[in-house]
Amino acid sequence: MGSVPTVTTELGALVGLAGDGVRVWRGIPYARPPVGELRWKAPRPPSPSGGVHVVTEYGPHATQSPDPMNPAAVCDEDCLYLNVCAPDGPVPEGGWPVLFWLHGGGYRVGHGEQLGDGDEFARAGIVVVTINYRLGSLGFLHLAGIFGESEADAGVCGLLDQVEALKWVRRNVSAFGGDPARITVYGVSAGAKSVGNLMGSPLGAGLFAQAISSSGGADHVATPEAGTALARRLLDEAGCHDMRALRAVPAKEFVEAQERVLTGFQALWLWRPTLHPRVLPEVPIEPIRRGGAAGIPLLIGNNSNEGSTYAMMLGDDVATAPASDVLASILGEEGASRLLETYLRRVPDLQTAKIAAMGDERYGIPTQRLADAQSAHAPVYRYRIDIAAPGVPEQLDGGHGTETTMAWKTPLPLYAQATDVNPKRERAALLIHRCWVRFIRDGVVDADGPEWPPYGPELRPVLVFREDTDLVLDPRADERKAWGDTEWASGTWFPVT
Repeated sequence: MGSVPTVTTELGALVGLAGDGVRVWRGIPYARPPVGELRWKAPRPPSPSGGVHVVTEYGPHATQSPDPMNPAAVCDEDCLYLNVCAPDGPVPEGGWPVLFWLHGGGYRVGHGEQLGDGDEFARAGIVVVTINYRLGSLGFLHLAGIFGESEADAGVCGLLDQVEALKWVRRNVSAFGGDPARITVYGVSAGAKSVGNLMGSPLGAGLFAQAISSSGGADHVATPEAGTALARRLLDEAGCHDMRALRAVPAKEFVEAQERVLTGFQALWLWRPTLHPRVLPEVPIEPIRRGGAAGIPLLIGNNSNEGSTYAMMLGDDVATAPASDVLASILGEEGASRLLETYLRRVPDLQTAKIAAMGDERYGIPTQRLADAQSAHAPVYRYRIDIAAPGVPEQLDGGHGTETTMAWKTPLPLYAQATDVNPKRERAALLIHRCWVRFIRDGVVDADGPEWPPYGPELRPVLVFREDTDLVLDPRADERKAWGDTEWASGTWFPVT
């Protein structure tokens, strides 16, 4: 890659890289480093420095547990950076649409560039922004219940980072050729739940025009009581209860302490935003139902067997161990038993039924309810993905997170490239990418595939992406109905001891 002409932003002049039909700027600070006295504080805008800055390297990932797949990754508490990938060509009148990506990882791990820069979206005429935000206890430790209102923002720092990044993009994206009035926020897993938070938060109003939610919902927040209890548990583990001393503890030591509370896949849902009078006054699905995100078109869906990814990573026995208690806490023992009997009409055994039900508890039903809520106030397009990317082993079909490489049209892992590729899956994967591109660019999903009408709770049309992609009305209706209208607090699957 060679250098590109300078782009002028409020930070000064930024010089990035030029490649095959795209231009890339990496590691741009969108807020001041959240360190020292700013640990567990709302992000502050960066100080304009002027001058010329070469931005060709990614910024550090948020401090987190080491990634065994990327042990050389640089993590640091100073992590509030974003990346921009733009088309290389004349900017159309008004600018290109903008994709604002929020990574997944259960609010515990992950980083903005985990799917690359977004070259394929950029080559399709979209400016792509990917961000890092604070994770785990450094992003979501609810301290207000212990130290009072002076620490009120500690439990929502990661969400406030996302808001601050969106504000930066709205102020500066035109310099990269983007249209600040055509921003689509898009996330997977915790990133999709973040999309729900932004739709339901008063602070998200007016910051984006559209949304894409992949395996999310708008319900995964903690009550102040739950947030306080977890904070007390972590401070005990860290052996520190003084606010000044807490800000002096190295970030790495704090993450090590949080991992002793719960670790690995069992900890993926331990951390999340806490209800907050200014940022999240209530569970986000409630204001969305009342029209709080009216006028924001939504592309939303989940995968057909979300829980299988957890079963693969944890083992079937560990993954299903909490199922009975979790389901009974929601539906009662009799209701949980009836629910599993419903799943057993489709799957071969009780263990598989528990995996399917747990995947729906975390992703399928929250996705369903967000689609229902928003469809009364804006166009909604509902999908389900039944396959993994072409070349990925079929035992991962419909597993959690397996659709992202298709939507982003990114290269497959080396292990997947060795597997025979099914042409029907290649076509389905390409259709997914084209539908996402069309929605980001035009707010509709027509991409030369099957008819895909807007979703509504009467017919519940869902486009099911599989080897023979087609439209299905209210798929798996008996399983949906078995959950009823019960609302529940989204908790951790694995208990904190």
